[in-house]
Amino acid sequence: MPQDELLKILLADRSHDEANRLISILRSADYQVDAKLASNEEQLQKSLSMRNWDLLIAPMNFEPLPIQNIFQRIRRAERDIPVILINDSYDPSKLIEGLRLGAEDVVVEDQDQHLLKVVTRALASVNERRQSREWERKLSLAEKRTAYLMDIARFAIAVVQEGTYVYVNEACAALFGFSDTEEILCLPVIDNIANTDREKLKAYMVPLDAGQEIVPFEAAVKIVAAQGKETESFLEINQIQYNGEPSLQFTINKDKLFSANTNQTEEATATEFSAIAPQLVYEMISRGISNSVQTGQDSAMLNIQIDSFDSLKEDLGIAKAEKIAHSLVTYIGNLFTQNFECGRLSENCFVVVLMETGEEQALQIAEGIVRQTSEEVFDIDSETFALTTSIGGTLLNENVSSVERALERSQQVIELLHSEENPGNGARFFVPDIHSDEVSQNEAVVITARRLLNDKQFSIRYQPIVALSSGGTGKEYYEVILGTSGEVPNDDIPEDFINNLFKSDIAAEVDRWVINEALVSLASKLRSNPNTQLFINISPQSFSDTEFLSWLKQALDKSGLPANALIFQFRETDAVRHLNQAAAISDEMKKVQGQISIANFGLAINPLTTLQRVAVDFVKIDRLIVEKLQQSAEGKAEFQKLMGGMTGTGVDVIVPFVEKANVLPILWQQGVQYIQGHYIQAPAAEMGYDFTEDP
Repeated sequence: MPQDELLKILLADRSHDEANRLISILRSADYQVDAKLASNEEQLQKSLSMRNWDLLIAPMNFEPLPIQNIFQRIRRAERDIPVILINDSYDPSKLIEGLRLGAEDVVVEDQDQHLLKVVTRALASVNERRQSREWERKLSLAEKRTAYLMDIARFAIAVVQEGTYVYVNEACAALFGFSDTEEILCLPVIDNIANTDREKLKAYMVPLDAGQEIVPFEAAVKIVAAQGKETESFLEINQIQYNGEPSLQFTINKDKLFSANTNQTEEATATEFSAIAPQLVYEMISRGISNSVQTGQDSAMLNIQIDSFDSLKEDLGIAKAEKIAHSLVTYIGNLFTQNFECGRLSENCFVVVLMETGEEQALQIAEGIVRQTSEEVFDIDSETFALTTSIGGTLLNENVSSVERALERSQQVIELLHSEENPGNGARFFVPDIHSDEVSQNEAVVITARRLLNDKQFSIRYQPIVALSSGGTGKEYYEVILGTSGEVPNDDIPEDFINNLFKSDIAAEVDRWVINEALVSLASKLRSNPNTQLFINISPQSFSDTEFLSWLKQALDKSGLPANALIFQFRETDAVRHLNQAAAISDEMKKVQGQISIANFGLAINPLTTLQRVAVDFVKIDRLIVEKLQQSAEGKAEFQKLMGGMTGTGVDVIVPFVEKANVLPILWQQGVQYIQGHYIQAPAAEMGYDFTEDP
């Protein structure tokens, strides 16, 4: 719930002082608090019967109010109240007990920041549940209204499940020659379709999947009445929910039969597009969103507006301005070479929906419309006009919550195009604010990465990996570190961006950019030092991509570099999760003398098992193990055990995050081959480390 709304909180505690402390914490976090204290079961019961509470906070060890009784009282009162328990110290058994009873969390006393985080999570959760119940009530009411409208509709309407009727209205029963709606129930639909048209409906006679909605169907078909008489009709099929089950709604609308069987002229099509029809536009956009949710492929919406339309209307009059709009939509319709839907939302707002079309392709289409429109001369009533347009685009996918939100996004873009600095005649797509509440963390990462790729604002740096003792391979190793250019403000980057980028859908595309950039730098470096090799981190999206190796071969051929100039590195967690793919890419790299490294190594339950499946040349110890090594005897023993298991494997060990010299003797004694960290050198823009120096 928003923090500026009143927070109704019930405190079960022994003293007013502790209750006031909790209230003070919440008010300091900008919550508006309405609190009540319950010091025994009688007071608790009375408070629960008074109202719905947003939150209940109680101590674990308060004899007058045992926590088991608190949850029992809440359940008996049938209240949905999140409960946060407070314990005087961290105790895993108490935590488990509290969670088992149904608490949101068990917070250690005086851990105020932890408490606030749990409060935020608990309030968000209960608010979602309340909103869900509210929508269920509204849905129930809407279903009752819909059922009534179906009953009295003049069109024939039927509901079909698995090819049989489960509901028909009186108009439908009469159309098929039945005197009572009950007579047609459970009969097969296909019997009422002429033989010549049955193949069209074959796909709609099977059980439905609630998670994958069918594409709506419209066509002229011949229907067969009970007496065998065939009649030409216009049939519409849409998937609906009926009594909680996925069903099909069949609507027979003879009013549409004429237009369905008539070849529309260009003039008729333009008139249809030119008519202001908000309902049509809303249905178009809604279909675009639904189709994207079902298929997983984005659709696109273009909001097309004539620049300075109000001035045209004022100077020329409404009638001539309308002719200009009519002429423009005819022209734009002829520019499309793919299927599209177009509707007019208002006087100066034409909406185009492009199914299963990505942002890049849709933007190219929009820019083409803008350019060609500005070059065209429109003849209206013996006068010629030059027009320019502004087009605001937005993707239609599961992240667009409603039709209204899609239109709002596109209108924001139009307003940007009509700003003083940009007086129209352009096309642009909506770019969500990555800090907006409606943008998920993953979406913010993808949006930011796409922008950085397009604007060439990613950067790579190089950090040396140095042999700890003499007698190494003589190679000069660097790890490629991905970052952003210094020109990018911190506010434009989501929190923990690089780490989350590695898990996102765009990771493979960024990997390829990094490899291409690294190959260019490496080609230059090898001319002065042919012993240089680069460690490049790749995401699981890359090494699980069947096309990655063929792309890599082409990239290497283009650069003229051998595969053994690169050492690909992926995380232990990714290797464990995608073991077969990791093993496959390792085997393929071995065939071309390439090498593999596993980073963040040592945290798996049995890390050495991974090495039995994935043939690697290097492992890089996880930072947590390195830190524990320097902090305690237990950490040192854990590191010794891990290094002991590495003996005889033929795999070289790299220890990263070496910040001070005092850890070097321990690493040397344990047989570590390579080290990396700021003690050696921070990541730099150039590969300029002097490997002749001792670490």
